[in-house]
Amino acid sequence: MIDAYLAALLARDPSQMPVSPGCRFTENGVAIPLGEALWRSIDRLENYRVDYIDSDAGQAASHVAFVENDRAGLMALRIRVEDGLITEVETILHRSAPMALNMPKADPLWFEAEDPSRCLDRDDLATETENYLKAVAMDDGSQVRFNRESAIRLENGILMAIGPNDEWPYPMRPIEDPDSWFAAVRSTLGMHPADQLSTGIYSFITSYDNARFPVIDVERQVVFGVWNFRRLGTVKGMTLNGKYYPHMAGTQFPNENLLGQAFKFRDGAITRVQGVFLNANVYKAGTGWDIAR
Repeated sequence: MIDAYLAALLARDPSQMPVSPGCRFTENGVAIPLGEALWRSIDRLENYRVDYIDSDAGQAASHVAFVENDRAGLMALRIRVEDGLITEVETILHRSAPMALNMPKADPLWFEAEDPSRCLDRDDLATETENYLKAVAMDDGSQVRFNRESAIRLENGILMAIGPNDEWPYPMRPIEDPDSWFAAVRSTLGMHPADQLSTGIYSFITSYDNARFPVIDVERQVVFGVWNFRRLGTVKGMTLNGKYYPHMAGTQFPNENLLGQAFKFRDGAITRVQGVFLNANVYKAGTGWDIAR
């Protein structure tokens, strides 16, 4: 069904996929007619794609790289299938993302089944995933269980966290401003992700809302969730290793991010995170969907 959706998207023709007459479609949290927005402007898909499947719930998600009007972007896609027809489509787009053209090869861990004797059940996977949201919003890495052997996080194609036992196979761009927030993040790479969250590096995130986890693959211990990280715009910066770093300008007014993010668990703890988010969206805009969906 993901294949069918993406093929129809490239053809700019929703009738080429098995879709229900009342299919609900959102792009970046706004309900619009299926066939509009990216459907009219997409040029092609790029090579990066990772799928997340929950056949029990009849839902699936994917992270996909694309090009629109000659500019690269990343998409988080969720579909719901009922009686052989796509009844819901949710997309979150990060447009103008140059990293989309140079994404790393999809990590094989996402596709590996885990030892059933060491797996979390559906409820526990959802609970542990939400603990990650709490940890970010509270600047407290003790709230979340990260795998101590390996833990890597990609956001909008950018490496944002990597554990002390991991190696990143691609060169990273130099940081232009050594006093910027991005320089602060770079200095935390190699720190265990739980410890990184406790530094206050994300202290501009003041809460989260509308969290739901529609895709849970128990066999592979993968969760795909959608939520909002909210910013009040009142946290101006943070101090790391005795140095003050101002937060980004986009965090200095009330706004929120809309995220479509995936989590891979091993031995009951998060070992991979990757996501796509719409940055600095309208304050309390929400996700466009009820939490139950």
